Amino acid sequence: MLPPVGNAGAAILLLDCIERFTGSALFGNREIQIQVCSPGRLDARRSALLAIGFYLGSDTLRRYALGDLETTVSRDMHYRRGQRLVIYDAGGDFERGFEWWERSGNGKDRLIRPQLPFETGRSDLLTGNGSRLDIENINLIATLLVHAKHKGFWSKLGEQFEEDMQCLLDRHLLAGLVSAPWVRTGEAERGGDMKFFSAVQELVAYVFEESVRVKKKSGILFSTSHEIPARSSRGILHEMQSLLQEYRTEVVRQSRLLDKGGHT
Repeated sequence: MLPPVGNAGAAILLLDCIERFTGSALFGNREIQIQVCSPGRLDARRSALLAIGFYLGSDTLRRYALGDLETTVSRDMHYRRGQRLVIYDAGGDFERGFEWWERSGNGKDRLIRPQLPFETGRSDLLTGNGSRLDIENINLIATLLVHAKHKGFWSKLGEQFEEDMQCLLDRHLLAGLVSAPWVRTGEAERGGDMKFFSAVQELVAYVFEESVRVKKKSGILFSTSHEIPARSSRGILHEMQSLLQEYRTEVVRQSRLLDKGGHT
């Protein structure tokens, strides 16, 4: 499972190989829904941060229809996961055989366990026609959040990431989005899918409005396309992308330090 950049790189390499073997594009293909699976069930709040972080950090801004989030487990009698961006245990077996990093009693040394500390449970995110950057970002965010929840090696970094993301949303008056039901955590609540989708629409509207401002400043006419490139600005998109780069750099720095026998 760790370090995050390593796992993401392996997944991307696998998809690149499949693309070359089949001659069909997997990334950026509107006919293919890429679902990124992360071990560990994130709680409702962290699921919201995962979904929002994915959306704001992506290199493509998407508009959604509720039907775009329909999967085989949306109404399945066993799963009933609803129409969400984040889905718990969307079918398939759970594999525990991944390394788990945690800290020793002194808080400085790294202990490597041969298995994940939880026996079941995944948090899966639907990217749509996802990109390589999407996979890297989801891997990074999910790793930080699951370590914060399960007190793993990156728990302090994960907790700080949660605070930084919350501050970002506060600055843009979007903090209320976190309380929406971004993942179905138990029995279906009345209108849960629509409450979630209202939050998605609010986020999408805010981000696309920002994109309009950026395009006007650059002299590019606004497109009403279903998807547009995510252009950096001094607004929420730039802040989220910078935040992800900051944490990715720090994870890599600490990992390399450990490989050299140092402490973090």
